[in-house]
Amino acid sequence: MGQPTDLPGDWVAVRTCITIFEAFVLRSVLEASEIECLLPDESLLGARPELALALGGARVLVRREDLERAAEALRVVADGAD
Repeated sequence: MGQPTDLPGDWVAVRTCITIFEAFVLRSVLEASEIECLLPDESLLGARPELALALGGARVLVRREDLERAAEALRVVADGAD
């Protein structure tokens, strides 16, 4: 997973996942933390998951004002998985 990447508008990528399925897990974590998120690549990668690497992965977007809280929620889950 990469560092947060700025995108145009009010949304920023908090993570980029290798597969759409990993992005689904992260979306669940964020939603459980009451953080709104988007998976803009969900439709395409849901139908054609083999394109994930060509597209640079599946982006998990959050609102700019939620970025720190989202990064912390994902960090806590990642630390607990060790």
